[in-house]
Amino acid sequence: MIGDDLTVSVDGHLERVTKPALEALDALWQTVRELPISAYELRAMRWLLDSGSTTDLERLMNGSGSVDWPLGLAGGGQAIVRVWHGDGLTPAQRVGARYTVEQLPADDRGRRPWVVRDAETGGLVTAGTSRVRPLEFAIEECVDAWVRGQVNLAGYRVMPGGSVTR
Repeated sequence: MIGDDLTVSVDGHLERVTKPALEALDALWQTVRELPISAYELRAMRWLLDSGSTTDLERLMNGSGSVDWPLGLAGGGQAIVRVWHGDGLTPAQRVGARYTVEQLPADDRGRRPWVVRDAETGGLVTAGTSRVRPLEFAIEECVDAWVRGQVNLAGYRVMPGGSVTR
């Protein structure tokens, strides 16, 4: 049984919702059962979403932590049903959400540097090993570039043996 939260959505019909597993599946089922889909797809979705168990869903999500189903809509087109473990964010999206850009009040020389606040710690990101002075930027574009760099780094993984892959 999935013990943590699931994030669910249906493109164009249900915005991303993150709730405990069975509550998330119930919200998804309430949306899917109103879609103009075939009786076959409706039975399959009922079996998967309205069973009160997450065992079959876990089997489908094995490995990737997410699963998508395209459902054919009557009259053409499709709706994509998505389910993810946790908040549904990629590591890069999570890093992007972690940092906020702020401008400090003017100092005694009239400078108003730009800084980065870390939502995880609540403090400002510091420079170097001293961990005393906040990392400061003269213009907003530079601090934005620093955050984008952290987001890009989050997309890299170190593989066993030390090689880096994207």
